Amino acid sequence: MSDLHTIWFKRGVVLAALAFWGLLAGAAHYSLIDDMQWAIQIGVDWWRNGTLNSRYAGNFFAVLLCHSSLARVAVMGLTMFLIPYLMARLAVRDGAGTASPAFLPAFLLSNAAVLLMPLLIWREVYGWVSGFGNYGVSVLFFLLWLTALRHVEHTRRHCVFWATVLFLLTLLMGLFLENLTLLFFGASLLLALRAIWDKPLRLPFGACLVGAAAAVYLMFFNTIVLELLRDGVSLGGRRALTFSLEDGFATIFNIMLRRYFGHLLPMTFLHGPHIALPLAVLTGCALWRGPRPKLWPLGLLPLACGGCIWSGTPYNTLFSALFCCLCWGLALLALLLQRDCWRDKIGRILLLLASPLSLVPLAAIDILGARFYFFPLVLTALVAVDEAAPLLAHWKGRTAAALIAAALMAPWVWRGGDVLACNLLRWSLTNRARAEHSQTLVLPTDRYDGLWWYPRNPVSAEGANYYAQRFNLPMDITLVILPAGSFETWPDIPPELWENRKELHPDEPFIPTMP
Repeated sequence: MSDLHTIWFKRGVVLAALAFWGLLAGAAHYSLIDDMQWAIQIGVDWWRNGTLNSRYAGNFFAVLLCHSSLARVAVMGLTMFLIPYLMARLAVRDGAGTASPAFLPAFLLSNAAVLLMPLLIWREVYGWVSGFGNYGVSVLFFLLWLTALRHVEHTRRHCVFWATVLFLLTLLMGLFLENLTLLFFGASLLLALRAIWDKPLRLPFGACLVGAAAAVYLMFFNTIVLELLRDGVSLGGRRALTFSLEDGFATIFNIMLRRYFGHLLPMTFLHGPHIALPLAVLTGCALWRGPRPKLWPLGLLPLACGGCIWSGTPYNTLFSALFCCLCWGLALLALLLQRDCWRDKIGRILLLLASPLSLVPLAAIDILGARFYFFPLVLTALVAVDEAAPLLAHWKGRTAAALIAAALMAPWVWRGGDVLACNLLRWSLTNRARAEHSQTLVLPTDRYDGLWWYPRNPVSAEGANYYAQRFNLPMDITLVILPAGSFETWPDIPPELWENRKELHPDEPFIPTMP
């Protein structure tokens, strides 16, 4: 294949991936969880006043995505596309960027790694619009931050400009999720210490520390956190610590240690191979490039650990905790011992360490969701793609990456196409009801509702009221909600589906709830 044909082929694959993620962004719909609340004035007030938390950046995107369907498709589609794109850019270290022969297979493998997400993580990140504003966009900002850091370290030019960019990026990164705020502050502190002996980097890396410190102040020095520290609970019990401050340091440390190693860390192997497989790949590749290449089969240990947990072994046992620690420790040791320059080795080790360390602050609170594991998934996959780059240079590696990516993408084209068609039909029916001032609006539901995406239908007068506000419908309208699977038979509705319909009235009184 000539160079020109190679360039156009690569562009075609990248554009196809963009279209794929655009399709899935179009399939994402507003759910009954809190998307409708973020879409109306109450959500704007939550964001502006910091009512629920101080995630000002994440909640801004939640408001934006829920207010505008166009912004939802554009921002979510670009973010979904750019996450594997930037992963591939960071994994390619030959300086050629997208022109590198290793870029395309690395890009395909990065897409495949993201699609390894189990159902629970997908539903809480890519299937939840307001959740994506915090848990999805934050990952994109972190990858942009890593890209900017690498550029600054390589070029060492325009330091004032890049200091400004890094300050803003670090500040915004810290206003998405509390656990990542602390992680980014620690990372920025390491960068500032490293820059002490490197004068050209002092200003940009120092700006990172200032931005991270400002984010810590904004995120944690507020009435919600102060109330949580004083009483152990806040927001009427919606936020609570896993310990009492009166227990003493030793007891608090023991509780957090047990929660982290007994629950949070083993859960990285729960629900699927999304972290176990990338961890196995990077461990095996690193051992192969180490002083004892024949030890590479030890890279299968993470899969064995995951297999034990998937087969029914409780994840919160001492055995699972020790097995999990062994897998993460072996991966770090393999990265340390591989034959490579120390600069690259330290970079990979720090990135991999950030994956489990991002879970440490969660040991202090009683909130535990699969969505918190999306960030560790991306970081582990990034290091795995980086380690697998030499294999991807061979035609067998390129072919394997393409086949894996195609196999994982194909089912989503089918699912996403069905859900997008249902979205468009409901949008058309809602617009018609608004234009004709209809007294009744019948809404069909796709068969995937509540599975890969959060449930889309309101279940109470409160949800119906928010739905009517979001789509400017009259409050005296009756919403007729058809059960899952009714879209596939529309406009013919079988009697059994019609009998299971739910009728809601937005004008009925209700008590507002908070997410």
